[in-house]
Amino acid sequence: MSVVDTARRRATRARLVEAAIVEFARNGIDATSVETLCDAAGFTRGAFYSNFGSKDDLCVEIARHSAETTAERFREVLANMAPEIEPEEIIPAILDAAHFTPELHTTQVELTLRAARHPEFGERLRNARQDLWPLYVELAEQAAARAGVRFTAPVTDVLDIVEALHYSPQQLGYTSDSRRLISIVSWALVEPVKEEA
Repeated sequence: MSVVDTARRRATRARLVEAAIVEFARNGIDATSVETLCDAAGFTRGAFYSNFGSKDDLCVEIARHSAETTAERFREVLANMAPEIEPEEIIPAILDAAHFTPELHTTQVELTLRAARHPEFGERLRNARQDLWPLYVELAEQAAARAGVRFTAPVTDVLDIVEALHYSPQQLGYTSDSRRLISIVSWALVEPVKEEA
């Protein structure tokens, strides 16, 4: 396969993922046909099936794509933070960079519901999450070091708590209230790093 074909394939997959995020948020996964996804992305069914074997394959790709994109945004924010930024401004800056659109959030809820209803898909989604979770652990540890704090609980537990807040039915998306709650909980789970004399 040539480089052009690989780039074209990545672009096709990305357009299908973006179209699916919008359509799944609007209609739900089961109520969205492959034809609807292809129309929204500007492709034929053939393009869909040359990239994905099923909607479940596309759903796993959505989870991977959104996790990787979000992690990359977090990494960029951390790398470009002004040296004089106050530690309590770090978490909101990172969360704001994530670009949690209402459509993405709703689609992520749809994926979670599908995983609960279909155990085989749930296992695939958990495996994809486990593959990507180290990215978030690394970024959380970098953010803590940048703030001059360390976690008082295992980092994976802290991330699970933050994720639970993000997906809380009361929050249903990234709002100023969820941002506030995530910041409060995050600061409750860290302590200053004591410099050794």
